[in-house]
Amino acid sequence: MTFLASMLVVAPGCPSDDGEGEEEVGETAGDDQSDTETEGGVEVDEEAVLAEIAGYQDNFTLINAAPFESGAHAGGGIMVNVYVNSANAAQYKSINPDDPEGTATTFPEGTIVVKEHLDDMGNPNGGTAMYKAPAGYNSDNNDWWFGMGDLLGSNLEASGPDLMGCIGCHSPLTDTDYLVGIPADQQTP
Repeated sequence: MTFLASMLVVAPGCPSDDGEGEEEVGETAGDDQSDTETEGGVEVDEEAVLAEIAGYQDNFTLINAAPFESGAHAGGGIMVNVYVNSANAAQYKSINPDDPEGTATTFPEGTIVVKEHLDDMGNPNGGTAMYKAPAGYNSDNNDWWFGMGDLLGSNLEASGPDLMGCIGCHSPLTDTDYLVGIPADQQTP
């Protein structure tokens, strides 16, 4: 199976960053990275997903023209970059966060969205990822898998079908398949 990659964008209307409304971690990884399985036995091969994510800076399309502040990830107030695999970059760029109904889309199985978190010096220091799993993995949430951790080092801190409230921010975005998008005037050419 081919795994594609892309990056996360925060929903501006997400629950507050004070922890309220956050859901429990669905699955955890770390030193024991394994497959996650839900519903009818559909699995996500996390090692394969992480292998694809590991090269995101070189192999995916950077979507945003400049780092921007994320209000919802990692407690809010961090700078981030969004990357999308080349096969899905144009589709991702077509999402207008101000008009999700007018830019409705559904991403194919294998899409990976990576949101790179930056430290005060602008260096990557972790991130979050979404992977569009095979049909039936998490049908209540459009079959998205979520992961967070050191994506450059392929080390997940946590992962699964509902990670620390990810669904709380992304599930209202049904028109754009749970993705927010970046305004066109803030995208790379």
